[in-house]
Amino acid sequence: MTASRSKLRLALRLGLALAAGLMTAPVALAQSGAQTSGAPTPLWPQGPATPSTSTPAAGVPSGGAPTGTDGGATQGPTPLGAPLYTPPAPRSSSFEVKTLAAVTPDGGGLLDAGQGGLGQALWADSPRGLVDRALMSLPPSSPSPAVRALLGRVLMSSGTAPQANKDTRNFLGARLERLALLGDGKNADAMAALPTALDDAGAAEAWARLSLLTGDGSACNQMADLQKRFNDGEIQMLGVVCQVRGGSTDNVMLSLDIMREQGVKDDGFSRLAEVAASGQKGALKGFSTLSAEAVALARAMGRGLPAEVPAAQILTLNPAAAAAVADLPDTPAALKLVAGDRAAAYGTLPAAALAPVYKAAKVSPSDLKNAVGVAEKRQGADQRAILYQALTGETIPSLKGAILAKAVDVSDPSLLAGAWGDLLVQELEGLAPGPALKDLAPAATRLALLQNRRDLAQPWFELARQSAQEASNGGKADGKPLQAYLRLVPLALLGGLLPSDGANWAQWLDAVKADADAPSRLRAGSILALLTAAGEKIDPLLLARTAAVAEAPGVIPDAASWLRLDQSVTVPRRGEVALLALAELADAGPASTAPTVTVHALSALAAIGLKDDARRLALEAVAALAGP
Repeated sequence: MTASRSKLRLALRLGLALAAGLMTAPVALAQSGAQTSGAPTPLWPQGPATPSTSTPAAGVPSGGAPTGTDGGATQGPTPLGAPLYTPPAPRSSSFEVKTLAAVTPDGGGLLDAGQGGLGQALWADSPRGLVDRALMSLPPSSPSPAVRALLGRVLMSSGTAPQANKDTRNFLGARLERLALLGDGKNADAMAALPTALDDAGAAEAWARLSLLTGDGSACNQMADLQKRFNDGEIQMLGVVCQVRGGSTDNVMLSLDIMREQGVKDDGFSRLAEVAASGQKGALKGFSTLSAEAVALARAMGRGLPAEVPAAQILTLNPAAAAAVADLPDTPAALKLVAGDRAAAYGTLPAAALAPVYKAAKVSPSDLKNAVGVAEKRQGADQRAILYQALTGETIPSLKGAILAKAVDVSDPSLLAGAWGDLLVQELEGLAPGPALKDLAPAATRLALLQNRRDLAQPWFELARQSAQEASNGGKADGKPLQAYLRLVPLALLGGLLPSDGANWAQWLDAVKADADAPSRLRAGSILALLTAAGEKIDPLLLARTAAVAEAPGVIPDAASWLRLDQSVTVPRRGEVALLALAELADAGPASTAPTVTVHALSALAAIGLKDDARRLALEAVAALAGP
């Protein structure tokens, strides 16, 4: 009886997930004319769609100007990342104009609707308790650039705040705290300047810590006021950093006593502060633990970390602190490697700063000579340092292409979408697509799409298509080029290299042998469901063909949160939907989330008009499923 109930629950769970993904399928089928009628769309398109160069995608990578929802450039703060897909111009539709309440200071932000914000009514009628819990449930940061991009826009959006009561936090402060935890120093400084932003102790602490970690130090201008207003030991610690930064160490020991009285115990920080107060020279010693505040103090002192600091301690630091360690002088290359790799993975260290960290890592000549083989036996930062040094030192295109392909194949989609992928793209730009590099074409296409470089991806995708066509004409139906191309087709569709009707999915299912066994059916069905959730038109009969009627691996959110997200979509409460959808994803992002859950989250985002974000998230998820 127990087993029967379990199977019933699993079937109902999958049915709910498929229902979410198929909710728009009948309309899509009617509009597309159904792929099962008329002449089938060929699996081999005549060529990739020509990328548009006149209309940028909404949002831009860090360092550029953000864009509005219509793709036009606007002035404003730098958003955290950029959606990949440029949607067609919206169709005209009837709408009702309502008078919206004025934006209160508590709901202030940096982005209005024309700058990528979610609109003034993004929190309309959202229960404040639910919004607060959703914010707190999110991890401090994410290795997924797509997650960071969407969360940053939500946090910076200006609009009427959800209704508060006397016990709730300052809403602007709560959002500033989360933005600071993402490590976005520039925009955190801008939000901290808004009225009431620093009336919240958590926001003041997170912003001041980030300011000191980045080396900006603007928080020191307000530190005395913050210490008066908040009886907070962490802020007291940051005040010590400001004293050292300003060259005034006379009261450091008194500040340490006050800090201890307030219940803060940080042996590493205290040891470093004592060194600063006494003016001791020479190498630092006595570090057994390392906190973000200690790193900020080391930066203020201009001192490096000793080799005795365990690498495991670096891995516990927040991304901004890890980025600061990578920039400290006289710090062992091994510690900088661990720190820089972690910071880059979470978006706080750009490619330009990551490159010298990888180049400074100790790599033996024999490992460099056999980098492709050695990479199979290494992991993490060591693996990437070996591959990068070998890649930048190789001058023969064919050998460089082999190293680059290996680097792409062994890297997670989130890494390829971030600073590590940026470094690889810079090397790819020096290679010309051609028959001699056809084996590189699938990896090059995957890399360029995850880097939002459709222009770079197009010729490599065409080369992969030609190689697959040649293999198919030669009777090698199961050949490697064909299978590599098939894995690219869903990514090419999401990345804009193929139009929505650019692939015959029935033929694709046959080619990938979706019916061979349950795992193959589950993988193919998950990919099609993700495409549907991101707004693609997939024949519902094809989804039915792939339905495994079994539980997908992974953790399913609780029933109330799942249902609430569906209900929020119908209003719609855009801010609430975005937070609940992000909360459903695993801490590591869509590439590590069960497809059942990702489909549900993406369907909700697309339904409220955040199709660009849904497609960007889907790209990372599909890249993980399709594999290298």
